[in-house]
Amino acid sequence: MKKSVFLLTLIAMGFLLVGFGPRPYSDLATYKRIPTVTRVDNLLKAGKDLYLRRRYEDARSVFQMVLNMDKDNLEAQFYISKIANNLELEQNERNKQALYKKWGHLTPIDKIYENWRWGPEVGHFEVRYSEPKPYVPAVRKFRPKATDEEVAKALKAYKDSKTADNGFELAMCYWSRREKDNAIKYYLEATDMDPEILGRDDEYMLSMISEELEEKLSTGKPTANDYLTYGRLALIQGNRDAGITSVIKAATKDSKLSKLADQTLSSYIARGVDIIGIPAEFYSFRQAYVFDKDKDSIYMRVILCPKDKRQLIPIDTTLPASTTGNISIESKDALFIYNEPGIGNSTRLWVALPEKEGEFPEYEVRLIISLKREESHGIELSNYVLPAEQPDNWSFIITSEFNTDRSDIPKNYEKIENGLRISAYHLGTSDGKGPYIPFEDYKESLPSDANVWKILEDKEGEMSLL
Repeated sequence: MKKSVFLLTLIAMGFLLVGFGPRPYSDLATYKRIPTVTRVDNLLKAGKDLYLRRRYEDARSVFQMVLNMDKDNLEAQFYISKIANNLELEQNERNKQALYKKWGHLTPIDKIYENWRWGPEVGHFEVRYSEPKPYVPAVRKFRPKATDEEVAKALKAYKDSKTADNGFELAMCYWSRREKDNAIKYYLEATDMDPEILGRDDEYMLSMISEELEEKLSTGKPTANDYLTYGRLALIQGNRDAGITSVIKAATKDSKLSKLADQTLSSYIARGVDIIGIPAEFYSFRQAYVFDKDKDSIYMRVILCPKDKRQLIPIDTTLPASTTGNISIESKDALFIYNEPGIGNSTRLWVALPEKEGEFPEYEVRLIISLKREESHGIELSNYVLPAEQPDNWSFIITSEFNTDRSDIPKNYEKIENGLRISAYHLGTSDGKGPYIPFEDYKESLPSDANVWKILEDKEGEMSLL
């Protein structure tokens, strides 16, 4: 009896752990894989950089974050103590200056109590008269206008040794001459090499240009290039939504900027800085494995509505990242597509959606994902992202009838006609689990008249399936 109770308790605990754990492809799970010591080291570097530039309040917040993760971190405790002392000294200087300006001299405590920290318990004392030390805010560095020779020298140094430091110095040379296009170009290149270079922008280049462009975007007649520039600056400043929206708008307004817009979003995703994917509302999810002309492919047709009008949305798949190859877009409702490894060996797709009118815009995304047969023995056509009650959630195998079908998952629909076999699996009835497809079973191409997209979207077929 005791053994039975113990066994039941273990099973219940297992269900609890499974039910309350992070989703298998969530950004939180990805973040938790970063070692704590790495997070602490990065925060300590950022805090010390802010401290050296006398941005004490910002530095204190960063060091407090370190203590939240490592309460015994002596370095963070030391800097918080120094920051408190420095802030107190600066406040004393400001108060002393205000008193002197008001009274013309500094007065003993028994006459005037409008001072900065003395109290009645101190008792009598004498104040030595001296000129107060005025409070001087942190000095910011402003460069004189660079000469042609200085620009040429900085440009040569950058071309000879493409480092973030040299790129930043070149950008600042151009900025001193207010040549914004070149300044932004090399600033962004330097940031791509080392994002920490942002902390050295003591001349407020980014904020000044961003504010100017923001005003133009809201009140003037911005060009596609204005949208692209603003979007690129917004992304490196952490303004994710405004940055992505502006970059996509630039590509929509001027197709000549599509390549640069694509590179900008690709670079941003590759950095993985603060992308938190908000899944869209999926109305239909259909994927099909197809072997044709010696190529393995996944045809994916998704109908969705992005939440909060987000224009860069994630689609998590169970396709192995090592097996996923090139992806082609087959619909106008997707501008760009990016893929990155998910949790384990899965694949996450990022789809950039064009702007659409309406409160709840609907998109039909069609993708063809090529598979690398040599990298794996097979794939599993599952989908654990959608809820089990999602009615239109299907995996298909569309193949020649002469290929072997050894699927161990029960089919919900099958049709064989004119040399074509269509097998369909409703993933809602199997808790998201789809069939496993061993590549070695598929060697015969499709019949010449097979139309995969028509099969995936055919209304009559849809009624038959449901």
